[in-house]
Amino acid sequence: GGYIDAENIGKSGRKIMKKYAFGVDIGGTTCKIGFFDTNGTLLDKWEIKTNTENNGESILSDVAKAVDNKLAQEAISKDDVQGIGIGVPGPVDSQGVVHRCVNLGWGVFNIERAFSDSFHGIPCKAGNDANVAALGEYFKGGGRGYSDMLMVTLGTGVGGGVILDGKIVAGATG
Repeated sequence: GGYIDAENIGKSGRKIMKKYAFGVDIGGTTCKIGFFDTNGTLLDKWEIKTNTENNGESILSDVAKAVDNKLAQEAISKDDVQGIGIGVPGPVDSQGVVHRCVNLGWGVFNIERAFSDSFHGIPCKAGNDANVAALGEYFKGGGRGYSDMLMVTLGTGVGGGVILDGKIVAGATG
């Protein structure tokens, strides 16, 4: 699934609740970034330009810098960050592998591993942007309280996400 569990087991074996998480929507023009507590309350949001030069090679590092800047601005340790969720305009399989994002210039690679490696090893979960938008609406928006939901996204393109019995229907390739 696309959920980030808000609990972690510490070295002593006791559960430690991390305080913060980030959500990123990577689009062809801008990357929209949200800063949340682990209950899903939005604390801040902003956007940065999506640099698609050289097949989008700097997109993930630009996002990592923007998140690092927010942590510094808020005087928050990276150890208090549970994880980051990323939505991309293309298919992402259950292993976190992007299968081509044409408007970003991306081919096939493991976005979850690449972002986590570039961002202090903090866990990352990724999915198709319309699917993760549907998860957000299911968790905190118009779909809250329902087990089944359909969301249609309208932007540069048309997309959508389907949730059945509380789980995203992602298809064979995300």
